[in-house]
Amino acid sequence: MKALRIVLLAALAAVLVPVAQADQFPDPFVKTGGGPPGAAPGSAPAAIITTSFDIVSPSGTSPGTSPCDLIQGTITTVSPNCFFQNQITVNGVGEPIGMLTFNALGVDSSTVNCGFLSGSPFTQCGVDPLGTNGTEISFYDGIIPYGADFTLDFEGFPKNFSFGTTASVTPDPGTLGLVLIGGLALLARRGLRTS
Repeated sequence: MKALRIVLLAALAAVLVPVAQADQFPDPFVKTGGGPPGAAPGSAPAAIITTSFDIVSPSGTSPGTSPCDLIQGTITTVSPNCFFQNQITVNGVGEPIGMLTFNALGVDSSTVNCGFLSGSPFTQCGVDPLGTNGTEISFYDGIIPYGADFTLDFEGFPKNFSFGTTASVTPDPGTLGLVLIGGLALLARRGLRTS
């Protein structure tokens, strides 16, 4: 009887130890949020000026244990709190960001999560496979106005992990309205000429 107890205890330990170890290494995630509350005086957000850029997490957990490195072409900016500002312009006009997409190559999409911090400019996010060995994390259903601040949070990724990032700009609703009115005016004018 004593031998049976020892065997059952060993079997139970064999099942519980891997479960406990799995909890030590949580699945990686990406979160968006508003500007950091109580930002240190003088701490300025890193300006995002292009629609395609890279964000590197030296520790794989930023800003928790390392800053975010923003790479835009040949320009690298260190953001200690992963605090950013939309400064994207198209033809000299500031544009709002309607969606942020992060490509995480080499990370299985079944292990990645997305979520939101306080004040997130987005209300929806999704995680999808990217090719045969990667993950695409998208944040949408919201907007980051031109000049607005936001934060990002990356946790549980490998060291020196680089996210290829795309900021999809959306024309300002007022601009869309003006384009629509202009198009209707041109059609009306053309209709008057042909009558």
